Order: sequence, then C-alpha cells, then structure tokens
Amino acid sequence: MKSLSGGALIRSGRFAKAGMSAGGNYLRHYLGNSLPIKNLHQDQKTLNRKNAVSIFKELSKLRGLPLKLAQGISMDTGLLPIEFMEVMSAAQYSVPPMNRALVRTQFKRNFNEYPENLFLSFDYAAFAAATIGQVHHAKNFDGVNLVVKVQYPNVRKSIYSDIKLLSFFGKQFFKDVNLENYLDEVRNTLIEETDYLKEGRNIQKFRELFLSKDIVFPEYVKSTSNEQVITMTFLEGEHLDQMLKKEPDQKKRNNYGQIMWNFFHENINSLNNTFHADVHPGNFLFCEDGSVGVIDFGCIKVFPDQFIKSCIRLVQNHLNGAHDEFLNELECMGFIKDVSDLSGKEKKIEKLFSGLAKILGSIYENSNFDFGNKTFRKELNNLFQQGLEIREVRGSEQFIFFNRITFGLMSILMKLESKIDTREAREIILNAEC
Repeated sequence: MKSLSGGALIRSGRFAKAGMSAGGNYLRHYLGNSLPIKNLHQDQKTLNRKNAVSIFKELSKLRGLPLKLAQGISMDTGLLPIEFMEVMSAAQYSVPPMNRALVRTQFKRNFNEYPENLFLSFDYAAFAAATIGQVHHAKNFDGVNLVVKVQYPNVRKSIYSDIKLLSFFGKQFFKDVNLENYLDEVRNTLIEETDYLKEGRNIQKFRELFLSKDIVFPEYVKSTSNEQVITMTFLEGEHLDQMLKKEPDQKKRNNYGQIMWNFFHENINSLNNTFHADVHPGNFLFCEDGSVGVIDFGCIKVFPDQFIKSCIRLVQNHLNGAHDEFLNELECMGFIKDVSDLSGKEKKIEKLFSGLAKILGSIYENSNFDFGNKTFRKELNNLFQQGLEIREVRGSEQFIFFNRITFGLMSILMKLESKIDTREAREIILNAEC
C-alpha cells in the first residue's frame, strides 16, 4: 500500500467498485450456469467465496471503518454465508501492509528518527495489519522482543469521510430514524482509537485492573510511543483460527473459553465500568501455557454507570421471572415506546427482546453451559434475522459497542465450542447493586 486515501470521493468509488465486482461475479455465475458447458458452471459456495474475496480486496484498501464492518461480518451471526465469514476473518489481523518507505516516513515525522536508530532491530515486513495500523517485530537494546504498531497515514481523515458515507446509506435504510447520536458514538470511538498514547494508558490500566496468570497483557513501552506509533512487549501465542486448526481437545477449548468468559464478567465487576470493547479473534492470543493474551487496547469503553445498571437490571428481571419489570426496563431504555400499548412494531420489538433474553438467559440457568450446542447457535442466528427485519434503531447509542462485546464474545465461545462454568458469573449479575 502506498498511502491511505482519505477523501470521500475516492473512498465512495472504492465502495462502488466492490459492489460492481460482486455484481459481475453474480452475472458470470448465472450466465455460466445457464450454458451447456460444464467447465463454466459453479456452485453457490464458489460464488459466495468469489464475492467475499472481491469485496474484501476493496475494503482492505480502505482500512478504518470499512474493515471494522468486515470484522463484524466475520462474527457468527448467521446473516451471511459461511464463505463470507471465512474470508472476512482476514480483516481481524491480515491485510496488505504499507510499503517500507511509508513506514520510514511515519517514523521520521513522529520521532525525527528512523526505526533502526530507535531499536536494536526492526523488521520492516509487517507481520500483522488491520484497521488502524500495522504491526512490526522489533527488539530494544536490551534484546527484549517488542511489537511496534504504526498507524496508517490519513486514517483520521478517512474516518470522517466514511461516517458521512455511512450516514447517507443509513438514512436510506432507516428512513424515519435519527442516526446522528449513533454515528457520533462510532466516529468518536474510532477517533479515540487513533490516539496511541491513549492506547498506552489503556494497557497500563488493564494491567492494574485485570492482570492474572490466566489473562495476560503486554507492557507498554512509552519511550518509543506517541500518538501514531505505539510500542509494547511481544506476547507469544496463536490466533483463534490458527489454534483451532491444531484440533485442540475439549479440555483446552473449555479452559480458553472459561478465561474469556471470566474476563468479560470481571469487566462488569470493575469499579469504573471499564470494558474491552473490540471483541474479535484478532485481538486475542491463545498461549501454550493455557493463558489468553490481549493484544489490542484501542477500543476501551468506560460506560456510564446508569447504562450498565440498566443492562444488569434487565438480566436480573429476566432471571428472576419478573416479566413486567423486564418490559418496564425496556421502556426506560428506549426500546419500547409504551408498555401499555404493545401493538404492531412495538409487539415485534418486545418479542425480539424477550426471545433474546430467553436465549442469553439460558446460559445462566444451570451450573454449566455448552457453547457447542447447535440449537443455541441456530436460535441466536434466527434472532439476528428478526432484528434486521424490524429496520429500526432504538435505545442508547452505548449499545453499539455493548452489543459488539456481547456478541463478539458469543461468537468466539461458539467457535471454541467451550463448556463453561457459569455459576460465578450468575452471582456477579444477580448480586450487582442497581
């Protein structure tokens, strides 16, 4: 990659090109299958994969928000074919990197030095690249292994451009909905991610709050970090897909899943509502010693206290069988306009949330839960379909990232097919003061 395009016109052209490429694939598919020539025929899975590759090729050039959306697509929601999820999972940690000259330019601009003057060794070939920046191996002058994340040029400008495009398309789909608060939340959070000094402080904060033998974090190296370059110590481990290819036994799957499960419930129990809010497989490493490493801290959310209390009350009311209180809480949170008049769309929304509460609540009903349960996966995916059909956005803008946490975690646990002990998590929720 030579440079990241930040202008709205160029970026909208990339989106259009992705759509045209997918359309061409569909046209060739249907024409080829209609002809009596066998080698022109292809099945639906082949078509899905071709389209996913075409779209990902263009998104990978855009970086930023489009790749964040691709990460969301890679979650197991059942909204898109499995071939799309497999291809889009590359957005988690592997897209074409910047070239060597651009990396050197970024260092010179930020440190007035080139990497070879700041480190004992620096590998210009990035070993990971994703939405905001790419990651390089390095060593400090004491021989300690490091990772150095270098931000793409123009990424902030691109975020503003993409939010404008998202606003335009969103208004076409959600015609009667004011999306401004939601788009502001997305834009502000993404802009915060571009501040690597803040990410360094987030690393330090998580080490203070959550560090244990089970969940591990890198150390922030402040001396070779600034707003657009961040250095941290290297963690040894494998990403989820790499680890699963080795066909780990059920004991390993359970162990990793339990650590992930416990970690996010400890987030609920933290004193200041601090959550890791970018829950996708590219941000976690599964280590040989049985621990789980967290390697990206750009998207950390400190949710308003009242918002977290409302979410917990919602779960408490469901688990305690208090359906009227459950509905009243939905009204307080802005999902239902009037609980005394559940008709039309209000009834659909009530049904959606009651179904969601039943499915997610089933996790806590017994001492253990099996995330490999195919019925659970199917029911959850059906609810995603129902939610998409409503075509309305309601509730606090805080739910954008709270949902990313919840369903990102569900997706990872379902891929692990972990069997989880849920007793401690249930106690955390039921005993939380609201």
